Amino acid sequence: MATIPRIVDDRFYYAGDMLESFVPSWHRIGTELLAGRWLTVNPDAWIGGNYAGEAAYGLYNPVNLANYALTAKFEDLSVAAFVIMTEFLALFALATYLLCREYGARRGPAVLAGLTIPFSGFTLFYEAGGWPSGMMAVAWVTLFWWSALRLSRGRTPALVTFLIGALTVSMGNPYAALGAVVVLLGLGIGLLVQREYFRLLVLVITGACAGTAALVTYLPLFLSVDVTTRAGSTGIFNDTFLQPQLGGLAAMSSPSYFPVIMTFGGPVEVIPSLYLGWFVLPLLPWLPWRRIRALFASPGFRRTHGRQLISLGVITVVYFLFTFGPSNVGMFRWPIRLVEYLYLCMLIGLSLALSLGMARDRVRLRATASAVLIALGFYLAFSSSPALTGRHALFALLVVALCGIAYAVGRRRAASGLVVALVLGTAVVTAAQVWSLTHDVETGSRADPSSTTVLSAQTDRYQGTVLQLAALDATPAGDITAGRILFGNEIMASTVTGSVNAYTGIGFTEFQEALCMDYRGAVCPGVYGALWQPVNADIPIPLIDYLRVSTLVVQRALLPEVETAPPPPGWHVTERGDTRTVLQRDRPLTLPGRVSFASDGVRVVSSESSAATETVRVTGSGGTVSFARLAWPGYSATVDGESVAATAGWHGLLEVTVPPGDHEVVVTFRPPRQNLSVAAFGAATVMVLILTVTDVVVRRRKLSAATTRRT
Repeated sequence: MATIPRIVDDRFYYAGDMLESFVPSWHRIGTELLAGRWLTVNPDAWIGGNYAGEAAYGLYNPVNLANYALTAKFEDLSVAAFVIMTEFLALFALATYLLCREYGARRGPAVLAGLTIPFSGFTLFYEAGGWPSGMMAVAWVTLFWWSALRLSRGRTPALVTFLIGALTVSMGNPYAALGAVVVLLGLGIGLLVQREYFRLLVLVITGACAGTAALVTYLPLFLSVDVTTRAGSTGIFNDTFLQPQLGGLAAMSSPSYFPVIMTFGGPVEVIPSLYLGWFVLPLLPWLPWRRIRALFASPGFRRTHGRQLISLGVITVVYFLFTFGPSNVGMFRWPIRLVEYLYLCMLIGLSLALSLGMARDRVRLRATASAVLIALGFYLAFSSSPALTGRHALFALLVVALCGIAYAVGRRRAASGLVVALVLGTAVVTAAQVWSLTHDVETGSRADPSSTTVLSAQTDRYQGTVLQLAALDATPAGDITAGRILFGNEIMASTVTGSVNAYTGIGFTEFQEALCMDYRGAVCPGVYGALWQPVNADIPIPLIDYLRVSTLVVQRALLPEVETAPPPPGWHVTERGDTRTVLQRDRPLTLPGRVSFASDGVRVVSSESSAATETVRVTGSGGTVSFARLAWPGYSATVDGESVAATAGWHGLLEVTVPPGDHEVVVTFRPPRQNLSVAAFGAATVMVLILTVTDVVVRRRKLSAATTRRT
């Protein structure tokens, strides 16, 4: 089913952050992994190179690393994105199926839930289409929920839940960590009500031990936040951005409904982000409501089964409050990101209800109720985007037809036939949604290059570190498609050694302000003049030398005067065109490695440089040495083995002061508090192993005692 959007639109899984940030970085990280190098920092990517600090790349998650190595094998990055997103759509489907079964759903309804939730609007169009970190997060959280639920019932060893929990937390998305906490909260309250105190203790210890993976994953981010653009992300407030409204739930079964919600493109969505499933609301009148009421009215049912559903109820309420809460809560923003978790809870409840069978009496009344719900969805879709009335009508008719087919098949083939009809209907609706949305894309709109061959063909003449001066809003779509102008991390999937321009989710405030650079690497026109000026009175070299830039790409639309102007001294033009002017140095920089400047009292003899370390031999009367590395927290320095300060110099570049004489200066990057984090996770692993053995022994003793009493 995941291939359907790809067949309809071969770039479906390659949009937004997927192409600007994640996949090109996966390709570069994977390439380095295959060469035997694990990058926690990549100075060649500048503001986008603190992979450990970004957290989103989940460098400590082995599944992530395997996928990055896999990505490095692809020439077409859009295919790599499709393969990996299909992997996690499948994991989400499987985990949902297992979770429904664990709560007591029959196989057919559990299959239906598993094959519905991955193709809901937000999950498919936002997450799988452009926000891969979120797609991975919801899949892992669902699998963790299943394993934690089994652990709370004594059906799974603590070690299994610990490993799945560690994979969940370490995948790099904070909503995965939040989801794990919410799941543990819901299950913990359920165990408290059931007075299962030992099971609660096992769950809490296991969850806390799995949570130590958060130290490894997120501590570098929190300890680096002061130098980033995320430093002020605190407090609770509401700017209404990507904040869904409760009324949108009434259209969750309308495939063409675009929510009235403030998004990147304005106050109305352009994709069906609140869509859940075409059959969900029309199916409600056919549920056996009398039987459901009778069950919950039964003290025996409430005692044996009702208490086990408390966790589902608590988790549903928590996600409901988050989804329709304020737009910003600390570093968590855009609450629509949590709607898929709320929908997961709803589908679990629906699968349990369907497991009780379908009502077959009062057919006309139920059919009328279904028709009213379909009509309501059509009206809400029409109200949000009247210009698309024809499309809304066609989708409403399609839903009516599919409901009719499902009813006919369900009467003849019972439950299994109904599930097959509903799943096939989901495939049809998904194809129709993607096809209709491709008609909303303007002809000639931006289509970023996905071929590493194309990317390299446009950049293979670049030498050394590249700096591009361009503005995204001044760039024609064709220039981006051809790869002549690149934003974000796309250039990192080419043969270019390094690029000052990159995509960053956290930023480096001082450096970005100095270069007037945004989070995608776009700059202001005034930067060009500043490049040829001395950095300051103490660093009397041009800024472009301070950055060790060897290739300068200037967009004609941003700086048309550069096209006809003679190149600055020491530079020559290698390309002039309607799109860009490319300038390169006449001679290589004299300083070795990544050394960008040495004060008058210091002579740099040699430098051996790698991503995380640099060894420099110096001589002279003493002074400062600057490096073309951003001074991320985590850098340390030694002079002849003695620790010295590694500080942020001008524009945030790393700087070390050396005394007079001949010395060896070693600069090293390690994610902040990495040793402490790894030690904590190691101790947690040992604790879980002990807990697993203890839990097995206690359960066997209880089973033996119960068997003895029965005998």
